[in-house]
Amino acid sequence: MEQVDLENVWNVCFDSMLIINHEGQIKKANRSALRLFELSSKTLGETSVFELIPLEYQKFLMTTDEMTGISFSFGTKELLMNIVPFNDRFLLIIKDITQQQLLKYKLQQATEQKFLYHSILDMLEEGVCAINMEGKILFYNKKMGEIDLREPDSVKQKLFREAFPDIDEHSTILLKTLRLSKSLNYRETHFTNSGKAITTLSKSKTLNIGSKQVGAVEILKDITEQKQLEETIRNFKNDPVRENTYKSKNKNNNTRFQFKDIVFTSRVMRQTVDQARRAARTSSSTLIIGDTGTGKELFAQSIHNDSPRKNFPFIAQNCAALPEHLLEGLLFGTSVGSFTGAIDREGLIEQAHSGTLLLDEINSMGINLQAKLLRFLQEKTIQRLGAKKSIDVDVRVIATINEDPYVAIENGRLREDLFYRLSVVNIIIQPLKKRKEDIPVLIDHFLQKHSERLQIRVDKVESEVMDIFLNYEWPGNIRELEHTIEGCINMLDGENAIAYHHLSATFQARANEYAQITVDRDIPKLSLLSGGSLEEQKEKLERTLIQLALEEENGNVTRAGKLLGISRQNLNYKLKKYDLT
Repeated sequence: MEQVDLENVWNVCFDSMLIINHEGQIKKANRSALRLFELSSKTLGETSVFELIPLEYQKFLMTTDEMTGISFSFGTKELLMNIVPFNDRFLLIIKDITQQQLLKYKLQQATEQKFLYHSILDMLEEGVCAINMEGKILFYNKKMGEIDLREPDSVKQKLFREAFPDIDEHSTILLKTLRLSKSLNYRETHFTNSGKAITTLSKSKTLNIGSKQVGAVEILKDITEQKQLEETIRNFKNDPVRENTYKSKNKNNNTRFQFKDIVFTSRVMRQTVDQARRAARTSSSTLIIGDTGTGKELFAQSIHNDSPRKNFPFIAQNCAALPEHLLEGLLFGTSVGSFTGAIDREGLIEQAHSGTLLLDEINSMGINLQAKLLRFLQEKTIQRLGAKKSIDVDVRVIATINEDPYVAIENGRLREDLFYRLSVVNIIIQPLKKRKEDIPVLIDHFLQKHSERLQIRVDKVESEVMDIFLNYEWPGNIRELEHTIEGCINMLDGENAIAYHHLSATFQARANEYAQITVDRDIPKLSLLSGGSLEEQKEKLERTLIQLALEEENGNVTRAGKLLGISRQNLNYKLKKYDLT
């Protein structure tokens, strides 16, 4: 009975088994081996194992050691063999791994293909995020991480709501597509921590296998540069048209703003406006210093329209909008033959004759071009590109800078000599976070402006939203506040007040981050930071040190500067910045 059971076990094994002697003659084979090698039990004793396995494996029969994991091929089959010596014979256990190898190959191909696709998607200039029906993030490429300021690996395989806990699922385009099963488009402008405006265009679609929806994908494109380029092309595609525009707008010289258009209630803004009004009486070069979005061009236009030059052109150019070689030709003009296709054309400096030229973001202008601008400011003459003749030009230059000018000088973004030439008059516009008492009146102003333009009635913002606005740091300043209000008005659906759910998902997330920082500051163990952020604490300390130095030196700015280890000019800048004059 025992012998019968062992025989049954021998024959029902899935693995092929052969018993051979030292000469390689097959003594016994189970059914699996007979099928695998297409052998007959009747002629089994006449068959050598080396007709089945490679001859080089004969060496394994010269040892008494057990051998495992020997791979070889038989026809189209891939096999794996173990050799077990016993008495004067060998047991060969052979496994058909053809299917496993095929699956392994297909898996490897699929893995390589997936890696290839992911690599391609990571090289795209568009952000891509895909989720399944449960909202789990299946894919999140590098560009999406750059736009969202997140590491892709930190969100992959997480539920979307867990990865982005502050989002409103009813306004998030990806979750709306998942819920509504339809494609959506959305355009949004938001602001980075540095206050830079980022404009994005989102498209979302359902993911389907056949007719079955299995998820959703969002493609997000950063169109900030495209938007700037479109504006530049519109403004400068045809200079003669631009000249005609100035002639047809003699009443306002291509300006929109006057001092009466500056909306504020704060004392610090009153002082800044008064200072700008005084600067308008002269033609001295002026440097307006302020973070992105604080309204520097508004001040520049107001100065022009309150000056003796108000009936002459006001021309503005953003120095970051064009490469240096194009900006040079645009500012100074060109003459025939200066380069291929060049024609005689006035530059913006000539077009601004008798008026005002605004150079926005002067710290974005190339250093070599800054040197040429300095020469113009000193000599009041220009030469068009390729020309030998000098042209006298009477222009007041107003420049703006969105960082501490001394930091820009130290980092090689601004020539020191140009700074002194431009900053005959310095006007510092404080960021919105330092004059939050202006926020309510600015909100009222933007509500009225955009509700009229969009033909959507809105009376107010709810108290919850007002609290959020007052506690938010506004890195994009007034521009960010205006974009936020305009975006909320677009989201109204019959309501006449802006509520929390009207805020964009991006703004909600950033506002919650600032709220968390505020909560953390209230915790006793972090009382060191209770006075504000690190930057605010540094400014408070700097202000105190300046006051102490002035007291020590009886108000002498030069000696106080030496005591602090900074130049007299730098100290004067900081005195204005901290309102210590």
